[in-house]
Amino acid sequence: MKTLKTTGLAALGLALTASFALPASALDRVAREHTLILMPDDGGAPAFRNPGQLNPYLPSNETFRWSGGPIMEPLFYYNSLRDELIPWLAESFSYNDDFTEVAVKLRDGATWSDGEPFDAEDILYTYEMLIENGTGAGGLMHSSDVADRVASVSAPDPHTVVISLTRPDSRYAYRHLINHFGKGLFWLPEHIWRDQDPLTFTNYAEDGSLPVVTGAWKVVRSSGQQIILDRRDDWWGVGAGFRELPEVERVINIPKTSHDRAAQMIVAGDVDMTGDLVSAPLMKSVVESSDQVTSFSGDVPPYGNLDWWPNSLYMNHKTGNWDDVRLRRAMNYYVNAQQLVDIAYLGANPVSRTPFPAFGSMAPYIEDSLVLADKYGIGVFDPAKGDALMQEMGYAKNGEGMWEKDGETVSGAFHGLALFEAVGPILAQQLRDAGIDVEFVTNTDSRGLMVEGKTELSIFGHRGGVADPYDTLELYHCKNALPVGEPVLILDRWCNEDFSQIVDQIGLIAPDDPEMRPLVNQAMEIWYENAVEVPLNQWVHRIPYNTTYWDNYPTTENPYMQPAFWFASGQFGYVLHNLEAKQ
Repeated sequence: MKTLKTTGLAALGLALTASFALPASALDRVAREHTLILMPDDGGAPAFRNPGQLNPYLPSNETFRWSGGPIMEPLFYYNSLRDELIPWLAESFSYNDDFTEVAVKLRDGATWSDGEPFDAEDILYTYEMLIENGTGAGGLMHSSDVADRVASVSAPDPHTVVISLTRPDSRYAYRHLINHFGKGLFWLPEHIWRDQDPLTFTNYAEDGSLPVVTGAWKVVRSSGQQIILDRRDDWWGVGAGFRELPEVERVINIPKTSHDRAAQMIVAGDVDMTGDLVSAPLMKSVVESSDQVTSFSGDVPPYGNLDWWPNSLYMNHKTGNWDDVRLRRAMNYYVNAQQLVDIAYLGANPVSRTPFPAFGSMAPYIEDSLVLADKYGIGVFDPAKGDALMQEMGYAKNGEGMWEKDGETVSGAFHGLALFEAVGPILAQQLRDAGIDVEFVTNTDSRGLMVEGKTELSIFGHRGGVADPYDTLELYHCKNALPVGEPVLILDRWCNEDFSQIVDQIGLIAPDDPEMRPLVNQAMEIWYENAVEVPLNQWVHRIPYNTTYWDNYPTTENPYMQPAFWFASGQFGYVLHNLEAKQ
């Protein structure tokens, strides 16, 4: 029987009377103890957007992450927590000597849900479709990147695929072949897709005939209120002797309309996992309020797991208002990142002075970067040094305490997503206390404004490197410094030709090349000297687990995969295979 501790919930005023019931339907009944109930965050909307849209390459496909992702299996999974490659639909891959070709060995015995074999023809079709769209009218996700990097694909036999690249790329596999976070392609059944228009095909039928997948679950309902996946007892992995049939018989996704509702339902046992409870105080109270609720790190900080998304305060270099490096350095001196995480996150999120996630694979580069951070005063809270730089530029404080020069204050739109609503106001107040005239704003327009470069300041994370620093460094390449108005999720829009040339060199060598570390250090010296942005903190996923029905969630002691179930890569499919029923 579940034991509840009342202290934390009483403080939050959370009622434990929330109940969950499936509406009457034609679906077969599956016992609660064999059902995993998830509450993904779809931006707080009362209903899922674009249900029934299971084409993995359509930009409008927002619910695919927790419907199609877990059932469209990858060639390989990647566990960043252990720096571990996990073969799945494929057994291995290898490069040629100059990294212009990748050969992939597919696993024998894999089949689609309609019984057709999964083989090289499906890989070839997927590549050809993406290349055609990437070089033509476009409109499909990943198509332009595939067209840019892939020259041709061939199949010497049904279980071998050879990918010829347009240029040497020792990290190609980590972009397209290995699914993790936002990376990795999904493979399409050639016999189903060849007669469809990939720009309009939804890949869903209410009778269950679509999508045709290789995964151990199938979509049996996709509506605004519920996305339901049922286990396929004829999954190929059992017959091929690859893995046993997973214990999760049904997965039910329901919308997470608010953090408070999610907290109620996870404590009551009405759901088994929810999307991030971003608030550390809320998460702390939830895990302390029930013996059945825990997190990746249990009931101790950070109440979750480190993610690939370290946060920074970004200055938009394309507006012209941040051209003086002294102003950018002053901004660094005015931000107190430790105070920020102490207040907003109970000190649970580690402060970060680099743009790299704090994974073990990044440790040498973080070590080198901290030396440079000290050298250039990045991530150092020292308002007096900031004041000296402002005065050196000719600024003086006006009657309201704001720095002013030629009648103009340092001001401009400062935006962030709703998940930064606890952090943004604190950061804005720190800057106002220092004399920078800003206010934090988050609304439905914020993401679009940031992506189009129409904000002066933004708070956001880095979609960068996981296994090595290259993808993070590439974020700052001049090719991403687009003019204001052109959408790009690289919010600095900074360009330095010397930096970009070094990044190009890094892209031509393998991650384990002895030249890797010194080249990264050269690039980061330029980055720190230019005070490109203000590093803040590492991001933590605070995902509560209710253990009433399920065990063997990823934990600090057993970090077999990132637990986030909304990544577009579908890596949660690996977690579904490892969960164990308790009853």
